[in-house]
Amino acid sequence: MIIAKPEWFGRRKYTGWGVSIKTWQGSVYLAGMFLLLVALQLIPDLSTENRLIITGVWVAFLIIDMADVMWKLKKDEREHIHESIAERNAAWAMMFVLVIGLFIELTYNALQQKLYANPFIIIALAAGIIVKSVTNYKLEREN
Repeated sequence: MIIAKPEWFGRRKYTGWGVSIKTWQGSVYLAGMFLLLVALQLIPDLSTENRLIITGVWVAFLIIDMADVMWKLKKDEREHIHESIAERNAAWAMMFVLVIGLFIELTYNALQQKLYANPFIIIALAAGIIVKSVTNYKLEREN
């Protein structure tokens, strides 16, 4: 734990991934982090490069602190099952959209007699396949 405490936040269920504010301390923490970021931007006579470095370090700190909170959030068995099903469904929806997008892009480029596909879409699809394969392999070996 760095600064934020898991008791201040809850699991975000309906608006994506991450955490939602649960107590006034969580509100004060996030408001303080945001205000400090704004104050860092308002420092006079600071070069753009230094401003970017300071902002990057501050945002990295916030991400690490929030990741720590998300990792430590306590969930019962039912919440774990619900989250697993929701994550699976989200992954299927994202894979479907990526495959459709790749198909549209390949078709569009083929009509222009080019062979090109966005490498980020291909990497995302390949990463999904790799993660699923490794997870299944690991789980089967444990049982």
